[in-house]
Amino acid sequence: MKGHKKISLTDILIQSPVFSEMASKVEQLSKLNYIVHQKLAPDLAKHCRVANLRDGILILTTTSPTYGHLLRFSEVDLLTELRADPRWCHLKSIKTHVRPPIGEAKHPKDILPKPFLSVLNAAVIETTASYIAPSSLQKALLRLSKRVSLPIL
Repeated sequence: MKGHKKISLTDILIQSPVFSEMASKVEQLSKLNYIVHQKLAPDLAKHCRVANLRDGILILTTTSPTYGHLLRFSEVDLLTELRADPRWCHLKSIKTHVRPPIGEAKHPKDILPKPFLSVLNAAVIETTASYIAPSSLQKALLRLSKRVSLPIL
């Protein structure tokens, strides 16, 4: 293929205005994260990070409600210290969100106990299914009646 100049993916990304804007946003958040960590107590800083800066609102995330609560107590002092720096003087407020680490997040079905279905309730559901006309609902009720479980004591 003569006449076509090979351009690497890196060159395309560097020349892209969208990528350039994203890269500068990441760099800004990284610097701000470093500054925030310097201003927080070390034990709190380990569990906090800058998530975003949008419309003058600094959004911080923390790993647990406990650290979120401590961070909320520190917000006024942190905001005052950050505003002292000309780069961050435009900050209006700080919002804190609790985001547990990905590996520790539990799915609600893992937290809640399995529902209990007694033999008597299963029999009632099965009898009800015999009087139901739509076969799809009847099949669903029969499947449900087969899920008999013993209570957890």
